[in-house]
Amino acid sequence: MSTTDNIRWLSNLSKIQLNDEELIEMEQDMSSIMVLMDSLGNVSLPTDEAVGEPLGLCALRDDTICESIDTALLISQCKTKYDNCFSIPKIME
Repeated sequence: MSTTDNIRWLSNLSKIQLNDEELIEMEQDMSSIMVLMDSLGNVSLPTDEAVGEPLGLCALRDDTICESIDTALLISQCKTKYDNCFSIPKIME
């Protein structure tokens, strides 16, 4: 799958509409981010045994794949909805 196809797929999942110009700009931004992330692998950090495991990450449960809840069922049960999404009251100005 091409980068453009991936961005279209992600924008569809996040319910963001991108025109062709925005798609090109997003592709360039994502490429820059990936280059930056790849360069982080080359950074050498000092290790300190006294620091230990931050936030107790070893205590987290294993991720398991399970059946997802049907979106249509969830949306059908909410009081207010907009374009197949939950709509909640505004609480801040």
